[in-house]
Order: sequence, then C-alpha cells, then structure tokens
Amino acid sequence: MNVFPPQSDHPLFRYFTAEERKRIERLGKMRRLLEGDYLIKAGDNDSTVYTVEEGHLHILGVRDGKPSIVATVGPGDVLGEVSFVDDSPRTASVKADEETLVRAWDHKTLGEALAFEPQLLAKFSVALCELLVERLRDNARRV
Repeated sequence: MNVFPPQSDHPLFRYFTAEERKRIERLGKMRRLLEGDYLIKAGDNDSTVYTVEEGHLHILGVRDGKPSIVATVGPGDVLGEVSFVDDSPRTASVKADEETLVRAWDHKTLGEALAFEPQLLAKFSVALCELLVERLRDNARRV
C-alpha cells in the first residue's frame, strides 16, 4: 500500500499533484550539457540530485583500469540520489552522450524550500526512498 496515491509516472514525482510537481520543478535549476561534458565526476562531493529532461547520459565505471559505460540513461531518469541523501562522494562519473538538458536540485536549497511544507517533503522523501529500494533490488537481481 502506498502512503500517497500515484499522480505521475515519473519516479521522483510519483506522489505529487500536477501543481505540486510544478512547484518542485521550479525549485530545480536547468543545466545544458554538450556532448562529452561531465555532469558528475567520481569522487566529487556534491549533494545534488538530477533528472534528465532531454538527451542521454552515460554512467561510467572502471573495468580493467579503464573507464567504461555501465549504463545509459535518458528522459525521466534520476541521478545522484545516493549523494543527495547522505552527502557521500560520487561513486561514478556521468558524461553526456549528446546535448542533454537536466534539472538539478541541491540538498540544501530543496531542504530549505520544503522545510515549511511537510507534506511535500514527505512525498518527495517517500518517492526518493522507493527509488533507492528499486535500485537496490535491480542490483540484487544482477548479482
């Protein structure tokens, strides 16, 4: 049973009404990347979560000492949720495969904006937790 009824198919906004989603989207900053630009570099400290609005990004890992593409993400995908939650260093690099548009929310700005809106904060937090659980389950299936 979900705490909030689903409103959207987007993983980060699944419990928001259309108006709530617009309010949260306005808090994010748009960022355009050109092909080859890095969005995230492994080891960096930054607590920003991103959604891909347009284009595609490669998630890079290291195999045999060389960078390699471990996944490709596109519109609707969420990136950076672990560092957003626990302020840990980035574990992978993310590079634009083509011109790409992302929306970014840093932890401090979003936290301050939602501090006086507990229902929105709860909806966002539950959706983020569910996203993390989905990722854990996907990883467990691959092992």
